[in-house]
Amino acid sequence: MAVVAIMEAMRASRFLADLTTRDRDGRMLLLTVPVGILAAIVAALLGAVAACLAVLVLVSGLDGVPTATALFASFDQPAMAETNARASLFLLAVLAGANGAAALAFVAVAAGLTHRPWRRYIIVEQGFRTRLLIAGLVVVALAMSALILATAAFGVALPRPPVLDLAPTAVGRVTYAAFAVLLLVIAAAAEEIVFRGWLLKHTAAFSRNPLWLMGINGLLFAAIHLDPNPDAFLLRMAMGAGLTWMTLRTGGIELAIGAHAANNIVILLLVRPLTLQGDTPHGFQPASLLSVLVIGVGYAALAEAVGRWPAMTRWIDGRSDPSPV
Repeated sequence: MAVVAIMEAMRASRFLADLTTRDRDGRMLLLTVPVGILAAIVAALLGAVAACLAVLVLVSGLDGVPTATALFASFDQPAMAETNARASLFLLAVLAGANGAAALAFVAVAAGLTHRPWRRYIIVEQGFRTRLLIAGLVVVALAMSALILATAAFGVALPRPPVLDLAPTAVGRVTYAAFAVLLLVIAAAAEEIVFRGWLLKHTAAFSRNPLWLMGINGLLFAAIHLDPNPDAFLLRMAMGAGLTWMTLRTGGIELAIGAHAANNIVILLLVRPLTLQGDTPHGFQPASLLSVLVIGVGYAALAEAVGRWPAMTRWIDGRSDPSPV
């Protein structure tokens, strides 16, 4: 019965409260996608250039112009980002700038065509809930870190944390981690405003069935990342479905941004350094099904905790959506 009540609460999520018949207009969708993509491409180029300039100004002021201009070598030699903190942050900044600008441009086009304030692709009724983002960031980061430690405790060989090799000093590592967190939050927000913002709203205009919404959102989220391996595809799909659950249950994308960013942060700092190369194709790994289950259940559990755990709801001012069931 509790599951049925949760599903009904998702159908009534405040995040979907502003949907109109205009959102069901197929012609509007056919116009939004190509125009939005064109705007996103132009914005991505401008965002990448702006990020390059910002990094160059910052690094030039700290370490001189030669050091700053040397960062451009990372475009031709992206492997530099795997061992050099500056190169890694430079590429992260460019990616965050491009993705962030592209997402905002796409959503701006969609908002203009549907006569909807663009902020409603983030949250409908309240102001932005920073504490909800922080909750997702901290809880998911701690949970993933604990799972990594538990895996090591069972004798599984793990790679050396990349953050230890990117900078020679503790101060350098902390500085790298701080900038990486900021940039990865921006990158995660860009993906969330498109997938859990625009895509979720416009698929919900045709059906509010939570299983349909989680399924289609997870499927498209996995597909856009072009994962060559079926186990990685399933992990992305579970992640997309779980982030959709979060958005419907909290009435906004803030928790999803935090959780999404935390996943990328932990991977970058503790598991695998930044790389622009795709994964090497390999056979399906049945053990990955356990990870799929953990991600799906874990994300759903976090969303429920936000609405049901008194300490959490008090800290977030009790503004979760809908009321606990």
